[in-house]
Amino acid sequence: MNRMMKIQKVKISKLMMPLSKPFITNIRTSTKLQSLIYQIVLEDGSKGYGESAENYKLTGESFKDMVEYSKNIVDMITGMDVRSALSILTNTNQYHSSKYGIEVAMVDAISQSEGKSIDKYLNIGEPMQYLQNDTTISVMNESDTRKATISTIRAGYKCIKYKVSRGTDELNRILNVKDLLGKGVSIRIDPNQAWSRQQAITYIDKLQNSDIKVDFIEQPVNANDLDGMREVKRFSHIPIVTDESVFGLEDAEKIINGKYADLINIKLIKCGGPIEAIRIANFAKKRRIRCLFGCTSEVNISLSMAAYLSAGLSNVSFIDLDGLDYVSDTPFSGGMIPSLNGKIYLPKTTGLGININPNSKYLTTIFE
Repeated sequence: MNRMMKIQKVKISKLMMPLSKPFITNIRTSTKLQSLIYQIVLEDGSKGYGESAENYKLTGESFKDMVEYSKNIVDMITGMDVRSALSILTNTNQYHSSKYGIEVAMVDAISQSEGKSIDKYLNIGEPMQYLQNDTTISVMNESDTRKATISTIRAGYKCIKYKVSRGTDELNRILNVKDLLGKGVSIRIDPNQAWSRQQAITYIDKLQNSDIKVDFIEQPVNANDLDGMREVKRFSHIPIVTDESVFGLEDAEKIINGKYADLINIKLIKCGGPIEAIRIANFAKKRRIRCLFGCTSEVNISLSMAAYLSAGLSNVSFIDLDGLDYVSDTPFSGGMIPSLNGKIYLPKTTGLGININPNSKYLTTIFE
């Protein structure tokens, strides 16, 4: 039996850094990454790290809200047994984007304290050596789209995700890269709710007749238009993924039981942490529904946890963990290792294996 291990100290820092290139979707344009970084220290000296990214357009939570919630949680859990604190947190359904970083930090700290890998502690499958990742090409004009596609293929990526906005011209922008795609390259389309159901059907029909290999289409219609999503799903031979329609397990159950989509996109920022992510994946597996594991603008910490979960959950068929492709100077090292050939490598280590540069110009202490 594991002995009680108290949380001795929690430090919260603000991470603010520029992205190496703009990230542009139908919903938002981002030129910087802003996160809360958590360091949890247990009484045996084990340190765990967590990261909560700010994405107001997705979660509806401001950075100020995230800081306030985080301080309240830290006041509550400091001095508590870490496993008891984790149990309380995983059953809290509010403030997902603040919560998931604290939960990741606790899981990391416990895994290190017990000398276990993430997969062993979370009781998921042992990760394979590497995962085939995609990278995202933002909404941009046709000429830049072609240049970005050429660069991405030269870098060794076999899967390319295209963000698209409204309008037929947007779809033509994607169809016009067909000559650049080799037989081994597939694409993914993410309108981020941009299309009406009729537009989705029209555009999907064009994609299906294009001879381009399309892995899936992600959240084609408004997140609240579930009937529209189901209508599009029934028409499409290309799998339909739901993203913004699913935050936690309750949403996933509704989508799966109602047959509204073919796949579920799990993101730590939406579901609130690794425990809920596992619950969603396990429920989907029972219903024979596959999952995609995605991310927002994040760095090594959250991406590493997402990568271990993706590798250990057998019904995660696709990953979209390309956050580091938009970051050139992260203050963290360790964890998942991105490669130029479009693959993510997972080291065998206890916990996440994250190291931090405390003198980074991008980190500012908020609470200690």
